[in-house]
Amino acid sequence: MTKKLYRITLRGQLGNVFVVAADPQEAYRIVRNDLDKRDYGFRKDRAMKAIELLAEDAQYPECDIRLYVEDE
Repeated sequence: MTKKLYRITLRGQLGNVFVVAADPQEAYRIVRNDLDKRDYGFRKDRAMKAIELLAEDAQYPECDIRLYVEDE
């Protein structure tokens, strides 16, 4: 599994969040689950407005920016 860094822009006052995940769907799921669990902000503001791939843990990343992640 290649890890990727995403910037997710949320609606309303929540703004931008950053998350490391395998794909965009997982990235938003991680963020949304955390916000829902903590009942953070208004429900409508937790919706995703945009998502952008910023970096990837790969030798030749498709976004041209390398993410370095130490193996656990």
